[in-house]
Amino acid sequence: MAIPKETIELVRERAPIEEIIKRYIPSLEKKGNNYIALCPFHKEKTPSFSVSPDKQIFYCFGCHAGGNVFTFISKVEGLTFPESVKFVGDIVGVNVEDNSGPGAGPKDNIITKLLEINRIAQELYHKTLFTGTGRPGLDYITKRGVTEESIKEFKLGFTPDSWTYLTNYLSKKNIPAGLSFKAGLLGSRDKQKYYDKFRNRVIFPIINHKNEAVGFGGRSVDGSEPKYLNSPESVIYKKREVLYGLNIAKPHISDYKRAIVVEGYLDVIGCHQAGIKNAVAPLGTALTLEQVKLLSRYCEEIILLFDADSAGIKASLRAINIFKEVNTTVKIAVLPEFDPFEFIIKKGSRELMIIIDKALDPVDYQINKAIETQARTKDRVKVLLDVFKIISNIEYETERLDYLKKTSGILKIPENTIRTDFNNYLKKRNKPGEKKKTDVQSSREDFLIKSYRELTVLLCYFPELIEQAIMDFADDEFPDSVSKNIYDKLIELYSCSEDISITRIYDCFQDGDEKSFLEANYCSIEDSKAAHNDYTKRYLRIKVEHIDRKINYYKRLISDPGNATEKDRNDYLREYQILQREKDKLSLHL
Repeated sequence: MAIPKETIELVRERAPIEEIIKRYIPSLEKKGNNYIALCPFHKEKTPSFSVSPDKQIFYCFGCHAGGNVFTFISKVEGLTFPESVKFVGDIVGVNVEDNSGPGAGPKDNIITKLLEINRIAQELYHKTLFTGTGRPGLDYITKRGVTEESIKEFKLGFTPDSWTYLTNYLSKKNIPAGLSFKAGLLGSRDKQKYYDKFRNRVIFPIINHKNEAVGFGGRSVDGSEPKYLNSPESVIYKKREVLYGLNIAKPHISDYKRAIVVEGYLDVIGCHQAGIKNAVAPLGTALTLEQVKLLSRYCEEIILLFDADSAGIKASLRAINIFKEVNTTVKIAVLPEFDPFEFIIKKGSRELMIIIDKALDPVDYQINKAIETQARTKDRVKVLLDVFKIISNIEYETERLDYLKKTSGILKIPENTIRTDFNNYLKKRNKPGEKKKTDVQSSREDFLIKSYRELTVLLCYFPELIEQAIMDFADDEFPDSVSKNIYDKLIELYSCSEDISITRIYDCFQDGDEKSFLEANYCSIEDSKAAHNDYTKRYLRIKVEHIDRKINYYKRLISDPGNATEKDRNDYLREYQILQREKDKLSLHL
């Protein structure tokens, strides 16, 4: 998808970054010239996320995420650059059209086609459920307690026990079987003959938060294996990035500032039927970082709700560290019996909410579980070791002390004793290893790469320095491709008399290492005079480093001249002395 430059600029002009970001972070507040808030991209207790209305960029001093308004939308919505421009355009009332022509954008084109095929299949499956052909599916669903209203809300469907039911339907609509195969709806042994992948199954459409059908889950109604059959991953379906039911639950999660994560399709539907409409489910055993980040856009608290025999509890506890990366609290609630849908039917939604409201912090849950598990063996030392292992993973010392105090109370062991044992545990676990030797040459290489990169960032933020940089630095002396490519782009824009600003430079690098570098680096210098001074210092340091390298080269030749003649040795010494004087002269200004 190619968008005219003029359209991108019009969208940018009409979309002040602070207003767009405030839609996602209502707590964004003005402080001085900028706006600050807790970062939406990693977990923190003190706001380090900053938005600059003057520069029209954002930057987090904690996780180093940064960019312009399109970068922000790309990150929070998981969109490409063109999709982000269109998304922002829709917000501010600018029609963004694709001028790429018939041969461009093959990936965008295939995505559009696959989504359309899924939409057609989803409508057929749903319509079939309410016909005579769909009777086995309707009977199965209603016996499980699903109402007609829920069937329509979640667009449930049915596919009969036929190898060609969907295949023939799509063929009549002139949809190539190969495309339907890519969507995961059809199977094939030889890529010549195709057949329906889902047969004799209740169909649960997997609809993403943008209301697009990206995949399907099929539950057999006759006991045949596999019990559940799911769409394979494709360009439109990445199960790590999708949550079942989020398209419906989104506004309710925003209202309650809380998401309830259950394990299955029917659990989600059962919760919604009972009025608990902020429930969603991952498409696997444990939440992924992508899913957590998606939820964190809408809520401040995530409750993981499991039944007592759930295999997902251990998997979720192993993945619990992902919550450290977002500003969202996680708690764990476990039902004493049944799964959530059955529990609601037999005990009622009020009883379920009591359990949810008493959900425990993951550390509390793990400590309680460790103590319960070991209580039967009466092995107090084993209990303490298990608890210490859990507490040692806590980042903040004050929280560690709180949990040691709690453990002291539960196990009836004096707090001082618990603390002493914990400190001894840490000492044994963290025995110092041998320090690695620093490679001097590598360190010097790193210094140059770092220096040129910092110089490049300075030029991006203060393009008035580019004219001087062109005289001071040749592009072929940049030691890495990232800084060189950005420097080359700056020179190109300068040569074409283009307006240069950091927010526009982000647009020039829509993927790759350069994009990552620009997003992760921020120039904190505010005024032009300070920028000129900083440029001069960086120029001097880089030049001194280059001179130092030459000095070391001649030092080696002088100390070990090999077969060099007397004249050669005198030349080496002369070069060494000239370089040393040049270095001393430059060093006076540092």
